[in-house]
Amino acid sequence: MLSTFSGGVHRQTGLDMPALPPDRPAAVEARCHRAGDPWPLYASLEVETVWAEWSAATRGAVDPSTERRRLWRLHVAGLNVVDLRRSEARKQLDVDLDRITGPRGVAQDLAARARDLGADGLVLPSAAHPEHWNLVVFPPAFSKLRVLGSRATHPRPPA
Repeated sequence: MLSTFSGGVHRQTGLDMPALPPDRPAAVEARCHRAGDPWPLYASLEVETVWAEWSAATRGAVDPSTERRRLWRLHVAGLNVVDLRRSEARKQLDVDLDRITGPRGVAQDLAARARDLGADGLVLPSAAHPEHWNLVVFPPAFSKLRVLGSRATHPRPPA
């Protein structure tokens, strides 16, 4: 059920925010966690997907030409994940990729199941950038992340 993920990922934050989420329960829900859950790290396998996710999260209310964000590069080593790119994982967990990008409760339930299985995280499809993938890392596995660097930049959502 679990597979090993290693490689580079990308995430964006506010300019003065660190690469890793705060070590406290999340105040609000997001796609793969509920309010009160440990705050996971959300990343994308491609930079373009980072900005697609940012654009979806801001719902077009923030002008990318006036906004500055920090784009982080991270390396992940030996992360045990539920990888939804693998048909076997989808079949074993009875996951429909079209539903997993829909209402948050579906992805939140899957994340809870993955944690119960002992997973360090999930590789799941981007809800904002079809055919592209995100990585969610649960806090106990943050030690498997290495920050490679960052740069301040304007968001560049895909056209």
